Amino acid sequence: MGVLAYAVGFGGSMLWFGSSAGVALCNQYPEARSVGQWLRHGWHVALAYVLGFAVMMATVGWEPHEPHKAPRPSAAVVAPQ
Repeated sequence: MGVLAYAVGFGGSMLWFGSSAGVALCNQYPEARSVGQWLRHGWHVALAYVLGFAVMMATVGWEPHEPHKAPRPSAAVVAPQ
């Protein structure tokens, strides 16, 4: 769950259209709507995202949860004698 929270919380706010504050700012400053300019001038945000994700993986690790469905029992094949 930590990976999902990180990706949605931080990653969703990296670009102006991913956060309500970004959308509100872009209504006041239309020149901010350029994704290319946003990334060119905010490259440090993308770098911080990648570094933060790497640190999270190094400290917490990948912790997938149990599958929601039980595995299907395999049918035993009996060879004829």
